[in-house]
Amino acid sequence: MRLPLLIVVSLLPAQLWSQQAESLGEPVRVVDSIPGPESVAVGPDGAWYVSAFGKFDNGMDGAVYRVDPETGSRKVYATGLEDPCGVIFAGSTLWVADRKGVYRVTRGKAELVYPAKVFPRELHFLNDLASGGQGELYVSDTGDSTAAGHGAVFRLTAGGKPSVVPGSDTMGTQFSTNGLFRAGGDSLFVVGYRTGVLSVSDGRGRWRDLAKGLGAPDGIDAAPGGGFYISDNIGGDLFLVRREPGAKPIKIASGLEAPADLVVDQKRGLLLVPENSGNRLAVYRVGAK
Repeated sequence: MRLPLLIVVSLLPAQLWSQQAESLGEPVRVVDSIPGPESVAVGPDGAWYVSAFGKFDNGMDGAVYRVDPETGSRKVYATGLEDPCGVIFAGSTLWVADRKGVYRVTRGKAELVYPAKVFPRELHFLNDLASGGQGELYVSDTGDSTAAGHGAVFRLTAGGKPSVVPGSDTMGTQFSTNGLFRAGGDSLFVVGYRTGVLSVSDGRGRWRDLAKGLGAPDGIDAAPGGGFYISDNIGGDLFLVRREPGAKPIKIASGLEAPADLVVDQKRGLLLVPENSGNRLAVYRVGAK
């Protein structure tokens, strides 16, 4: 049964929410020496997998690093990438979005499964990834700064060609789609990099704006209590945002160096934030969902 678009409201009392949201404090750990980290995923083995640009727009110097959560040590997991952005595990398979399309990555190998030529429109800059309940993937194209360079969100299925998520290429407040979060039913939460807006879609063309004033939002993941953690890539801030319409972003950290596509390690109760310009992964204690 297909459900209508629902906006999930946080179940936390307002007082408890504000107490939780005051500040993340200092990172409990910082993993240095990752060149241009962009996105991070928690693997089925519990390790952290971090995509890294190397030097941006510098050929095939991009890579994925595997970080040991207990020691903070990092090793190159795979090369053969340019400027890899979103990373996500769908089951035991690691997927990575890059300039030429979406790759399936195993130790030491990056295989281009969805090349740019199979997409229904010209690509500008593939960015974040999300996975759905039926094994499908979603990837955002952030577009470019020109009027004609609007982005979109694509839905990828095994054995099929990518398709545009309805409305993602025409929604005015989402012309620069970046961070993605897939929720229950067909709900897809999206942040617009050049609009600073958090929106939600029912996956069939209906969109609704939830929050504004997020700067240049990049990463998004679910927070304990029903909201979202969202990073401001240009402003260097982290926000906590409820899922209800008109929610006001609450700043919980600042001074980061280009925070990018963050993720919550649910098992350990940690928020992992790649700092793209800082060449490091900042780790905050946030508690379990």
